[in-house]
Amino acid sequence: MKTRDRILLCTLELFNEHGESNVTTLDIANELDISPGNLYYHFKGKEALLDALVDDFLLSTRGLLLTDDSVDEVAPEDLWLLLHLLFEAIATHRFLFQDLSNLMSRYPPLRQQMQPWVNALRLRLEQVLQALHGSGHLHADTAERTRLLDALCQTCLFWLDYQRICHPHDLDPASGVQQMLGLLQPWLDTEGQEWVQGLIARYG
Repeated sequence: MKTRDRILLCTLELFNEHGESNVTTLDIANELDISPGNLYYHFKGKEALLDALVDDFLLSTRGLLLTDDSVDEVAPEDLWLLLHLLFEAIATHRFLFQDLSNLMSRYPPLRQQMQPWVNALRLRLEQVLQALHGSGHLHADTAERTRLLDALCQTCLFWLDYQRICHPHDLDPASGVQQMLGLLQPWLDTEGQEWVQGLIARYG
């Protein structure tokens, strides 16, 4: 593995374990057993490391958040797969989502990177809800779908932070998928509700 990749992988692990604010570039160099100068050769400080990790996250989720206007019908399983893959990516870069607002306040460029991602997340989930409604699986009017969309986006963004506060030793990304499906369940038709209930039981 190239030194640059080793540095990024180590940084990601340390950020996830200890939080970005508690990790210094010296910590990273010591963990890798390389000189601070060697690290600086590849990354000119912690902001450059953060920027690279955010780019990796955005790249890993780009395909998930692409909207497709030709898709006007989906099944509940399609939303499950989207949420499952999203939370896998979020868990891999969980340091971002355990303190996102604080990170954005300390690193203004991060807001410029993440705001379009949040907008894309909202548009993608909105498209799925509209398609579920169009296919007859989701029984909710426009205002109800908007409130449901807000709840889903908030859960996706802040679930790991909530878990970190309430269950610091039991962080489980799958519970985020379970929570989001639970928000959706009451609005689904009978078939969809039964399917979601079975899936939630498996996750539990």
